[in-house]
Amino acid sequence: MKQTVRAASDADGLVNEMRLLVQTGQPVSEVGDRERLERIVSTRVATLLMLLLLMIIFVTSAVPDVGPSLAKVIQAHL
Repeated sequence: MKQTVRAASDADGLVNEMRLLVQTGQPVSEVGDRERLERIVSTRVATLLMLLLLMIIFVTSAVPDVGPSLAKVIQAHL
């Protein structure tokens, strides 16, 4: 695979373009940003709680099946 090295003048042009884009960008509104952040955090917390609830449900539903078989295994080794 052949790799080419970018000329210094090309890199300077790219840096200048990026600098111009950053300088001409519009500032983000504080209120909208806070509301968006709050929605994101609330969604992630709700998702985490739902996953935790599902894990608890699956673990507790599996306990009656695991308990007797585990008791048999322990009893066989004693």
